[in-house]
Amino acid sequence: MKLLTPLYAVMTLLLCSQHVTAETLINVTHTAKDRSEVSLTYEQAPRLVQVVKDSIQNIGTLEANVTPQPIYWLAAGLYDYNTEMLFQQKQQQILSLLKTQYNDINKPNNIQALKTLSTWIANNKFLRREFILLDYDAIRLKEELNPLLQGKYLLTLPSKPQDVLVLGAVTQNGPQPFVVRQNASQYIENAMPLKASENSFAWLIQPDGKIEKYPIAYWNQQHIDIAPGAIIYVDFDGVRDNEQKLNQQILELIRHWIR
Repeated sequence: MKLLTPLYAVMTLLLCSQHVTAETLINVTHTAKDRSEVSLTYEQAPRLVQVVKDSIQNIGTLEANVTPQPIYWLAAGLYDYNTEMLFQQKQQQILSLLKTQYNDINKPNNIQALKTLSTWIANNKFLRREFILLDYDAIRLKEELNPLLQGKYLLTLPSKPQDVLVLGAVTQNGPQPFVVRQNASQYIENAMPLKASENSFAWLIQPDGKIEKYPIAYWNQQHIDIAPGAIIYVDFDGVRDNEQKLNQQILELIRHWIR
C-alpha cells in the first residue's frame, strides 16, 4: 500500500483475466461526501468479484479513527467516470429548467419547492450507475453476476443510512428520519406536498436503483416496503405544460445520484 497524500491511498494489483489488457481503475470510498478513498489499479480487466473482494480488504485503511460499520449492500454503487461530463450537462440542464419554472409564477409554495429541489440537485453529484448486484456473497457464486470491468469507476460501499429522501413537488425537499413500515403517503405529508402535484402515485427509488410507482391516494393505497436510503419523488402536475417531461428527466438523473 502506497500513500499518495494523507487522504488518498493507492494499491496496484496485477491480474490476468480473460486476456483483456486495458487498464482498469477503481476508486473505492464509503460515500460521495468522504474526502478519502482507496484507488485500485489493474493492468488487465478484473472480474467484479475480484474488485469487490479487494475493496472490502482495503477500505479499512480509511477507518483508522472510527469504528467500522457493516456495508449496506443494497445501496452499494458502481459508477462510470467516463460519463462525468454527460451527467454534468444533464444536471445543469435540469437546474436551468427548474429556474424557468418559477420565473413568472405567483405561487410561493411552488417557488419554494422548485428552489429547494434545485439546491439539492446542485449540491450533489451524479454519474451513470451500473445497475448490477454488488453483494460479494451473491456475485461470487454465480458467473452471470460476475462481469469483467474495463475503464474507470467509482465504487461506493456505504453503511446503512437512517433516513429517506423526499424530492419533487413538496415544500421541504430533503431527508426525513426512516421509520419502519411507514408508507410513502406519510413521508410525503411530512414534506408538505404542493396542491399542484400528482396525488395518486409517487415514484419510489430503492437504494439499489430499482424504481416503481407507489400508490398514495385513499382509493388505491397499497403498502410497499421502503428501505433506508430510498428516494420518494412526487411529480409536479398542474402548472406548466412541460412538467411531465421535466419529471422524467429529474427521475432519470436522481437514479444515478452518488450516495
